[in-house]
Amino acid sequence: MLAARPLPERGETHLWIGDGHGSVPDQDMELLAADERDRSTRFSRSEDRRRFVAAWASVRRTVAAYSDVPPAEIRFGRTGPAGRESLRYRPLVLASSNARVFLSVARSEELWLLGLSVEDPIGVDLEHVRSFDTEGLIDRCLAPEEQQQVRALSPGGRSAAFVRAWTRKEALMKAAGLPLTTAPHRVLVHPGRTGPVSVDLAEECRVPPDRWTVQDLPMHGPVLAAFARPMTSTGSVSVHDTTAAGDGPA
Repeated sequence: MLAARPLPERGETHLWIGDGHGSVPDQDMELLAADERDRSTRFSRSEDRRRFVAAWASVRRTVAAYSDVPPAEIRFGRTGPAGRESLRYRPLVLASSNARVFLSVARSEELWLLGLSVEDPIGVDLEHVRSFDTEGLIDRCLAPEEQQQVRALSPGGRSAAFVRAWTRKEALMKAAGLPLTTAPHRVLVHPGRTGPVSVDLAEECRVPPDRWTVQDLPMHGPVLAAFARPMTSTGSVSVHDTTAAGDGPA
C-alpha cells in the first residue's frame, strides 16, 4: 500500500499514471469488488484480463492511500445531475469518504491513469497511438473546425492528431457526465492547440458547470492522455508517474 497522503484541496487535481509491472494476478484479484471481477471475466484474451485486474487493483491501492479503508474495502459509487440517469459516464465517486471525492479512470494496454479531485468532477482518458485510416472517423467524430486542423497535417501525423482530439473529448465527456445521445463532434476541443484549452459546451450538451478546461498530459512513448476539469478548478495539478519509465511525482 502507498504511504498515506492527504486528499487534494478543492480546486487541486491529483493524477496517477501506472502500469502492470510487478502485478500478481491472484493477489490483485482479491482486491477487486464482485462487479469488477465479473467485468474481468468478459475479456476473451487472458492478457487483456490480467491488464484489467492489475489496473483496478493498482487504482484501489492508490485510492486507499487517501483514506483509512483497505484497498479491498474501497467502495465506488456513481453520481450525476438529478433526472439525468442516461449519462454517457456518470461521474465516479469514492463512496467510503466523508468528502465528495471524484475519480476518473482510463486504461490502454498496460497503462492506467487515475484522476482524483474533491468536490469538482474530473475526467481522464488515455490511448496508445497507432497508424490507422482516420478518414471516416474524422468525419464522424470531429467538428468541422477540428477536421480542418487534422486534415492540414501530413497523413502520417493525422493518427496522432485524431487520438489527441479523442482523448480530450473522452476526458471532457467523462468529467461533464454528458448524455448518451451526445455526438463527439458536438464537443469542440481544438486538437490543433497546445496547452490548456478552454471549452464552452454547446447548448444542447450543457450540464453544470458549462465551462471546462481540458489539457494534455506528458507521457512516455506512443501514448496520449488528457484530463478535464471545471474552469473554476484553478489549483495545482500533481502528476505521479509510477511506471517503469517514470521517475515519481512530476
